[in-house]
Amino acid sequence: MKSISTFVALCGVVMASTAFAQTPKEVIPSKMKCNEFVATDEAYRPALVYWVAGVDKLGVRENDRLVLDTAHPVDEIVTECKKTPDALFMKKVRQMYRNKQITLNKTYAHN
Repeated sequence: MKSISTFVALCGVVMASTAFAQTPKEVIPSKMKCNEFVATDEAYRPALVYWVAGVDKLGVRENDRLVLDTAHPVDEIVTECKKTPDALFMKKVRQMYRNKQITLNKTYAHN
């Protein structure tokens, strides 16, 4: 009987955690504001910076493998975005890149 009670309690906890789990949020980087970027999980921030930087404008071909140094730029962008949370994220990144506040170092890895 004790094992059944434990099982039922455990099932309740699992169901409750599933119910309270956050649903995925769709983001459109071109319309994203700085406060949304800051609220984004750290694991996804480099991908957003990479997308906004417009890699195709940096001369990268589709089949190139690329290593980007995004740790430093991401920290700098987070700092600036915290200062201006209502600014458009895409505009902020491009402005910082043009003003040489951030650099996006790229290294090609050949096959």
